[in-house]
Amino acid sequence: MTLQISLTEPRDVRLARSGDTATVWIDGSAFPVRTRPDGGATEISIDGRREKVWVVADRDTVFVHAHGRSWALDVINPVEAKLRGGAGADAALAPMPGVLVALAVAAGAEVAHGDVLAVIESMKMQTEIRAPRDGVVERTPVAVGESFGQGAPLVVLVSEEVDQ
Repeated sequence: MTLQISLTEPRDVRLARSGDTATVWIDGSAFPVRTRPDGGATEISIDGRREKVWVVADRDTVFVHAHGRSWALDVINPVEAKLRGGAGADAALAPMPGVLVALAVAAGAEVAHGDVLAVIESMKMQTEIRAPRDGVVERTPVAVGESFGQGAPLVVLVSEEVDQ
């Protein structure tokens, strides 16, 4: 199965493992990888280079720490996305439960893909919620200071659906 991992834009990723070796395909390009445990981290060898990384998964988000930087990777299962009818593209969804700390937009505002829409707090960390695409804000269903669950729509964009 091919999944998508979203950093700033989704990438198609496939993984085939056998013991401590694997092949990772990213957007069709293959990368042979070797892994081995290294304390609480994992040592990854790619093309003779060795890197130590720390990886923690929480539902559909994988947190990666390497080179003094951290990334939150959203894993998008295409089957689940189709079952939702693609509605996720019309809303910036909460990646985890939390509290809305700040709202940077209001109904009627034009936004570009990647613009900061809101800031949430969860597990004592603040996370920026960014626009999933260009569009116009339809509504903001959660008010500043309110709690929400994982997957809750925080900012909803006007639908791009075209009637036929």
